[in-house]
Amino acid sequence: MKKIHLPILILLLAPAFAQTNLQQTLIDAQQAAANAEIKKDAASLNQLVAEGFGEVDPNGDTTDREDYIKGVPDSDITNILLYNFKLIPLNDTAAVLTYDRVILRTKRDFGGRRYQHVSSTWVKDSSGWKLKFQQITPNQWSANDFD
Repeated sequence: MKKIHLPILILLLAPAFAQTNLQQTLIDAQQAAANAEIKKDAASLNQLVAEGFGEVDPNGDTTDREDYIKGVPDSDITNILLYNFKLIPLNDTAAVLTYDRVILRTKRDFGGRRYQHVSSTWVKDSSGWKLKFQQITPNQWSANDFD
């Protein structure tokens, strides 16, 4: 049996370890953004969203940074469940995090947009990771799911 020296093993495992750390960092950031929406905390969301942010909403409309943050205090969201994360690193300062989410609201006519697949693009600047772009797609299997 061949012995693998520790420095060589570390070099072999470093990329996977770095990706795992990045994935957890972005999952934590995404959860922080969701928590800010739940708590209607525009100030916290403001810290997480990059300048030039854009979003494609579940209905196909687009939202800019100002409207996204401005809409948080009036939101009827009561909970956001995030799961099934996948990381797509683009380079050292950009990555796409895809995941599924369930939005719980007080409005009963939200229907098929409650179950969603989301792709979030994160960019790193001098202050950390910021949400730059997000596209939300309703899950097709829940298109006729009404409360």
